Amino acid sequence: MKKITDRIYAETGYDWANVGAAVTERGIVLLDSPVRPTDSALWQAEVRPLSPQGIRYLIATDYHGDHTAGASFIEGEITFIAPQYVFDEVSKGDNAFSKKIFTDTLEDLGFKEEARQIIDAAIPAPDICFDDTMVLHLEPLTFEIRRMGGHSPATSMVFIPEEGLIFASDIVINEPCPGLRDANVREWIDALAYIEGMSAEIVVPGHGPVGGMKEVGQLKGYLSEVLGLMAEMAKAGRSKEAAVSDAAFDKFFWADPSRGEFWLQQRKDTFRGGLERVYDEAVGAA
Repeated sequence: MKKITDRIYAETGYDWANVGAAVTERGIVLLDSPVRPTDSALWQAEVRPLSPQGIRYLIATDYHGDHTAGASFIEGEITFIAPQYVFDEVSKGDNAFSKKIFTDTLEDLGFKEEARQIIDAAIPAPDICFDDTMVLHLEPLTFEIRRMGGHSPATSMVFIPEEGLIFASDIVINEPCPGLRDANVREWIDALAYIEGMSAEIVVPGHGPVGGMKEVGQLKGYLSEVLGLMAEMAKAGRSKEAAVSDAAFDKFFWADPSRGEFWLQQRKDTFRGGLERVYDEAVGAA
């Protein structure tokens, strides 16, 4: 756990998404939650002593499983806040999109019991939802929550002006090959441009090390390059199959091979699926 400011902590070392914690006079606000039960237990043990009120709130910033599945393991009476999209997704019941990528990866790596715990745990529905924006006033901090979309329709950021900090979720991904599996790239680029105009120095990304506006600009450049290249291919009349298979996109792909064969293959599959979405986006704008 890293202390980012006097009241903000983050952990970027767990499997899958980063998580954060903010200390207020009314208790601790968790920003997303670890997927793995072992990571969740460690995280809660670290942050709970930061306030005599303990953990009081959980904000989930997306409906993707790396932001929602861990809500099953947060102990105690908490208020769970999330975009309406999260409520709608959870209400569908136990769905493979939220958990399967993570449980299959854990099973592939030999963590079968932990995978089973995730499979068996029901994801709770949020208590409070918002469509586009929401503000929490928890002295001495303000949490300005805004759904930005881009990475997914639900992806939201949390701006804490008193700390000059943005918990950006997957609007900002500070590692190679950000996921495009249900992205709208133009919307994503606009979201990054919006963040660049904000008065914040610290950006906690959804994945990768804590950074600032430099990393925001780098991701905007990556997405702009992918979209621009695909737009050129669409304008030239290339078919979707030919475009997404073009070796010109190979430089944009990366996956951590230490996570096993299943993880590597699903990353390849979702990367291709993401390129297909980018192709459709490019054709639609032509």
